[in-house]
Amino acid sequence: MTTFTFPSEERHFRIQNCQTPQILADQLAKLCLANGFEYYQLCLTLRRGLQQTDLTLLMQTPENWAEHYAQNTTIQNDSLYLRSQSQSRPLFWQADVKLEHEAFLPMDSWRQFGMEEGIAIPLHGPSGFYGYFALSRHRKEPIRLQDYFHLSYIGHIIQEQAIPLFSPEQSYLSSREKECLFWVSEGKTSWEIAQILGITERTVNFHLNNAIRKSGCKNRYQTVAKNIITGELVHAVNRISLTNMILQPQPLSA
Repeated sequence: MTTFTFPSEERHFRIQNCQTPQILADQLAKLCLANGFEYYQLCLTLRRGLQQTDLTLLMQTPENWAEHYAQNTTIQNDSLYLRSQSQSRPLFWQADVKLEHEAFLPMDSWRQFGMEEGIAIPLHGPSGFYGYFALSRHRKEPIRLQDYFHLSYIGHIIQEQAIPLFSPEQSYLSSREKECLFWVSEGKTSWEIAQILGITERTVNFHLNNAIRKSGCKNRYQTVAKNIITGELVHAVNRISLTNMILQPQPLSA
């Protein structure tokens, strides 16, 4: 029986320190082989606007699969991707699993290309990042419970490395530009922002125009949306408000 190889510190380090997409792809291929699988597919979708999303695929798959995926199995019809958007538990497909199993996926097109069984971990990241990392092979043996836990661990490492490699370039806004954009997101005008920050309206517009230019946007509202999506504008810790607290009473002593 194949035993899933928990990443050694050396392999962990190598995945975490991949400087280019090609190096990451090479390390994933080695990870795939070391754990008794023949193929892998890393699918990433990263938003670069409110309605614009970039799809990235790293794969080692059977011949003609990439062309088939691009032409027929588009992302809108990818069972793994669609399920990954709504859950974080690992997914799998096997010939001997009952169809009603909650983690089972109908993977007919994958099987046609020789990927008879497989396991996939959904990937969720900041700013609307979704994807999955899947390992597959010709049918050999059942996928075991411990494989789920090991792959989940690996998935987090891969996700942390892949996001900076493929994310849209950030705008590198100054702290004052971010502050002005925050108040724009709260519906404030330039005059109102000037009163809040204790600066002139002209200075507010100067910072906002710089932010618009750096972000490659047309106006302040598009700039807010883009920088929230790309992670440039994040929740400020000093603006977090406690809204709910549930205290469990101590049990009465016997």
